[in-house]
Amino acid sequence: MAILEVRNLKKIYTTRFGGNRVQALADLNFSVEKGEYVAIMGESGSGKTTLLNILAALDKPTAGEVLLNNKNIVTLGEREISKFRRENLGFVFQDFNLLDHFSLKDNILLPLVLADAPVQEMEERLWPIAEKLGIDVLLEKYPYEVSGGQKQRAAVARALITRPQLILADEPTGALDSRATDGLLKLFGTINREGQT
Repeated sequence: MAILEVRNLKKIYTTRFGGNRVQALADLNFSVEKGEYVAIMGESGSGKTTLLNILAALDKPTAGEVLLNNKNIVTLGEREISKFRRENLGFVFQDFNLLDHFSLKDNILLPLVLADAPVQEMEERLWPIAEKLGIDVLLEKYPYEVSGGQKQRAAVARALITRPQLILADEPTGALDSRATDGLLKLFGTINREGQT
């Protein structure tokens, strides 16, 4: 059964100066099955980030539908989108998007804090994920005190902590060296084998 369906997706941007129209996505259709591991590849400027931003409900398409568990996220209002994103999606950004004045622990727990999760539940979810990702001894450190690979593992933990239906990652290895890249890709493989889409 498809967890994600994209139907006739189109995105057209109008440039600020001159009003030129740029078509980033044209009549895109695909589906992702529960537990599947999908890579979207293409040259720079081909629309990969635009697509991921629409799948994450961070941007709206010009036309088309994005169904997550048969719910069209394109039609959701702003308040509904925030709640839906928090409860269903995990997002890993290329540049980590960690808050420098928060410890790694606080960065990871932030989605649960925003969802008003009980403190005990936060702790119960945090430790197994941190241990699996090998950052349990770094939780009190701040992003500027750890390596790029460790920051990205914290970002992955933050994406996993809410137990989302779907994890989206936008060039998650782009800011990492080759060794950290290999480690992160193996980690994603392990997470996927455990059932994460």
